[in-house]
Order: sequence, then C-alpha cells, then structure tokens
Amino acid sequence: MFDHFKSGWQVVKNGLVGWIIFGIVLMVLMSFGVGIFFMPNAYRAIRNAAQAQSAPEIGALFNFDHIVEDAVAMIVYTVAIWIGSLLCGVGAIAAMLLLFWLPMLAAEGRYAAIDAAKASLAHAKANIGAIVVFLLIAWLINMGGAMVCYVGVLVTFPVTMAAQWLFYSQHRDAILAAANAAGVPTKP
Repeated sequence: MFDHFKSGWQVVKNGLVGWIIFGIVLMVLMSFGVGIFFMPNAYRAIRNAAQAQSAPEIGALFNFDHIVEDAVAMIVYTVAIWIGSLLCGVGAIAAMLLLFWLPMLAAEGRYAAIDAAKASLAHAKANIGAIVVFLLIAWLINMGGAMVCYVGVLVTFPVTMAAQWLFYSQHRDAILAAANAAGVPTKP
C-alpha cells in the first residue's frame, strides 16, 4: 500500500514547485466550497502529469469541457454524503467509501454521472478494506505534513493526490470489470 505513496512522491518531486502551486490552487477552490466540482479536472491534470512525470497544469483545473457531467457526478457524491450524514455520520462515511472512485471515474468520462456512481459502488463494496487502509495512510501523511507548521501539507497534499490517482490506476481494470458485471452501461 505504501508503494502508491512512494510512487506519488516520485511523480511530485519531478516538478515540486508546480505541484505545490497546483495543490494551493485546489485547496483555495476547496475552501470556497466549489472545489468539489473541480475534482474530476484535478484528476485529469494529475493523470496527465503522472504520465508525463511533470507538474500538473493549473489551467487544466479550469477546463469546462465536461462541466455538466462533472457537476452532476460531484453533486451525486455530495448529496449521498449529505444524506448519509443524517444517519449519525455513519452513512456519510459509508457513502464516502462506496463512492471513493467516483471523481476518478468522472475524470475518465467513460460513464454518465449516475453510472459512474454505480461503477464505484460495484467495486468499492467488495474492496472497502483497501480503500480504508489507503485513506488512513493518506490521512496520517497529511497530518504529518500539518505538524510541520502546516507548511508540510503543501507537499503532502499533492503526494496523496498523485498516490490516489495511482491507486485508482492499479484498480482500474477491476473497477471496470465489476461495473461491467453489475450491468453498468458505458457511454456510447
């Protein structure tokens, strides 16, 4: 499991300043409450940066070519977590774990928004353990970064984002197979 984070560091260190700037812009967007809608674009930029072994392009965050599908997917994600929070918080955690792959699936554009949620659910329900372990490690890494006067998060946040894309990439074929087995249709 630590291999994703090691690989994430390898990707980030090649363009550290660009990754830090990308992370700051994404964190600012998140602080205004609209960042969730930029997550598919963030993962597209991270995918391209990981492939090129460089820093992600800031402008890629603001590419609105897929804004409707991205917004619908992220609204589904947000509403599911909000509804889950009505169940004493346990439902919110379950929704977050079961829809873990949704932003990355939305980034790939293979499924319509609702179908991306179904695809995430199809795989995640049988693989919750790996997702929980990944998230715990990511949380610990970011908490470690926060302990360095919060400045360390400028490095740990991009590393965990890159690691999350690499984690998704490792599971991608299994996610697609689970979605196919569940009858989730792909876009034409």
